[in-house]
Amino acid sequence: MVEIIGSKDCGNSPKNQFVEKITVALETGDLEFLGEVLSDGAVWELADRSVMEGDSLRSHIQRCGKDVTLVKIDHVISHGKSGAANGHVQDKKGKILHFCHFIEFTSAKCVVIKRVSSYGKS
Repeated sequence: MVEIIGSKDCGNSPKNQFVEKITVALETGDLEFLGEVLSDGAVWELADRSVMEGDSLRSHIQRCGKDVTLVKIDHVISHGKSGAANGHVQDKKGKILHFCHFIEFTSAKCVVIKRVSSYGKS
């Protein structure tokens, strides 16, 4: 079971809450949720500069989070067609990896993901 520690930035902002939910799904490999909010041409640019789209994107999501025991979200922001969240994950061996995800939506309604650009460091 993955422990989730959410940000204090989401209280009164449905968009921030949604960005946080997406971030947790990215870090835990929740393809069921992400599959419903990714646009047909969605792209995920990873920290190593590789770009995932289509079937490779879905395969990558499924591989994410297999060893994750903790997801901690530090901050979440949203504005217009964009959102971002940062924090860290911890794996079963206790290794901590920091992340930041910038999420671009197809519209300002922030319902469907067009692109995710991720940055991270161990």
